[in-house]
Amino acid sequence: MTLFLTHTPIIRLQPRPLAVAVHRACAALVGGGLFALPIAQAQPEPSPATETTLPAVTVVASPVPAADPLVTQIRPAAVGKSRISVQDTPFSISIVDAAQVREAGAKNVQDALLYSAGVYAGRYGFDTRGDWSAVRGLTPSAYLDGLRGAYGFYNNVRPEIYTMERVEVLKGPSSVLYGQSDLGGIVNVVSKRPQKTAAREVELQWGMYDRKQIATDLTGPLNEDQSLLFRLVALKRDSGTQVEHVEDDALVLMPALTWQPNADTKVTLQFTHQQNDSQVSAQFLPAKGTLDPAPLGRIPTDRFVGEPGWDRYDTRKNEIGLFWDQQLAPVWKLSASVRKTHSASETREHYTTVGAVPDDAGNMTRTVHAADRKTDVLASDVRVEGVVNLGPTRHTVAVGIDYQDVLWEEYNYISAATGGGMINVYNPVYGLVNTAALTFSDRPDNKIVQTGIYLMDHIEWGPWLLSTALRRDRARNTVLNIGASDTVVRNSATTWRVGLMYRFANGLAPYISKATAFSPNLGTDGTGSANYLKPTTGEQKEAGVKYLSESGNTSAALAWFDIKQKDRIADGATPGGVEQVGARTDGWELELRHRMGGLELMANYMNLHAVNERTGQPLSSVPDKTASAWAQYRVGAWRVGLGARYVGSVTGNAGNPVVPSVTLYDAMLGYAVGTWDLRLNLQNVADKEYVSWCRGRNQDCGYGERRNAVLTANYRF
Repeated sequence: MTLFLTHTPIIRLQPRPLAVAVHRACAALVGGGLFALPIAQAQPEPSPATETTLPAVTVVASPVPAADPLVTQIRPAAVGKSRISVQDTPFSISIVDAAQVREAGAKNVQDALLYSAGVYAGRYGFDTRGDWSAVRGLTPSAYLDGLRGAYGFYNNVRPEIYTMERVEVLKGPSSVLYGQSDLGGIVNVVSKRPQKTAAREVELQWGMYDRKQIATDLTGPLNEDQSLLFRLVALKRDSGTQVEHVEDDALVLMPALTWQPNADTKVTLQFTHQQNDSQVSAQFLPAKGTLDPAPLGRIPTDRFVGEPGWDRYDTRKNEIGLFWDQQLAPVWKLSASVRKTHSASETREHYTTVGAVPDDAGNMTRTVHAADRKTDVLASDVRVEGVVNLGPTRHTVAVGIDYQDVLWEEYNYISAATGGGMINVYNPVYGLVNTAALTFSDRPDNKIVQTGIYLMDHIEWGPWLLSTALRRDRARNTVLNIGASDTVVRNSATTWRVGLMYRFANGLAPYISKATAFSPNLGTDGTGSANYLKPTTGEQKEAGVKYLSESGNTSAALAWFDIKQKDRIADGATPGGVEQVGARTDGWELELRHRMGGLELMANYMNLHAVNERTGQPLSSVPDKTASAWAQYRVGAWRVGLGARYVGSVTGNAGNPVVPSVTLYDAMLGYAVGTWDLRLNLQNVADKEYVSWCRGRNQDCGYGERRNAVLTANYRF
């Protein structure tokens, strides 16, 4: 007989003349919990006179693959809330290993997604406020360790890539798993956790724009029986940016402790303190002088139109999380996550008035804007998952409940369109803060409470896979008005997902799927009327094929998708404001990964048609085509990498203006000697100056990231 197991090397029991030896060996295996089988009634030991020779019993187990940073389709994704691998999932999921993308020069989550299929990273150019991307033309939800990590806008710290193990991208609607997720999908950051194998490193970085960073990562057991594990990740950065007077300073402390008294119980407590001190790098410069010609030429890409010493964008976060995994039986497991987060931001900025056109000498008005925001979040997710065999089918099932309680506050708000005075975008003179325009006001606060119950069943029947999920959500959004009664909006919805896949013996796996989405939105639209946001809903149809070679050195994923979205949140008419519109996106994407000796290759392509359903115009800041490729070669202690990224043309609101396509190149040179690893990364090697986005005709635009060089020295001890 042949039994399929996991996490156990291949064991072959050869024929023995004594049947008792076979019986005892099998009993030991069953008793040791290596696999779950009904134990037959005990039989008396045969006497020597009745000894017989039994046929060979072969126990075949699937060895645990190493965590390959390149070919990741064989790995399960935490964002899928399942032990099923990406290859065996009839939906599109990408796992981006942090170690792999740091080789390509990634400094943040936005950079980590530059070489991912179906993802347009850097959607709003160079911006210190956050990681902006579009997945299949739509804004994804930001998650951290499987719990939503961002509520509202401009009130969260930017995650540091040094604290991450990987970034997971679940493409398309995911409400059936998370309740609160946009139709574009989920970008889930997975944090570093304590490990049993002791490891210690210190990392130093020096780079352009006076970048100086030191970081350390320490992990290992605290006692002899390894029941207590620890990890400490810390980082300090002092850095400028490509925009004058705009900094990118950061401090992170992330200690974690894991208690694992036995093989069945694992509890991790993690605390994170992070603070980022910066300014808003997006200056919202006019189209005249950036995208369009001007008598005095192009406005410099390093232009700062704010007030040094007054402008700032500072964010803080204190967060504590508890993660519990409990083995209930050989094939049943309880997983629970709970996290409490307090985050705050302080914004003070000037920018050129949106819609204003500078005169030929470069003079124009400025807007002054200020806002303080705080968010308190309690989020949790508890689920039980296991395996049930019914006849010829194998069911991997999970049932769970998640809960979010969020309070979002906004105060000290001011936005005066021309209150910032005049500035010359070619020859700025600083020192004027119009304090008379700073009439701060309080804004309505928002509270959202959401509860969801979900059920998943992943069914295997020979080469066939059927994946189903069902969820019921209830949400209450309360606008805490000032001087008036509170506004309460209640929403409820049932969402579902179903996918069918067939696995050929040669590694090909075609599939089809359909999913729906429901996402309550926190807050108001950021305009003067402070309208509350309606939930976003929609559905996706998808068909594709995945491939994983027997060697594990080659993977591919091709997918076609069609998404309809209602009440999506889009960039509004003014900075900081949003609006809700319908959208439809359809297209196809291709992802390839291949290893051949010391050569590693990644390639991605997406063709997209994304339009505003109301106007038929293309969605703003979404390219019609994207493509990327990265090749890395190792020889001895040396390694070299080269990459290319193509971004097709994008448009502003109402289809205008059209921002031209751009092709950018990246490079890496690395050398390892002993316990040292040195790496030089260059992004945008040719130092291409380009406009990344424009809001609309004769409105503001933003530059993309210029050349950036960073030298990293990593010492392990």
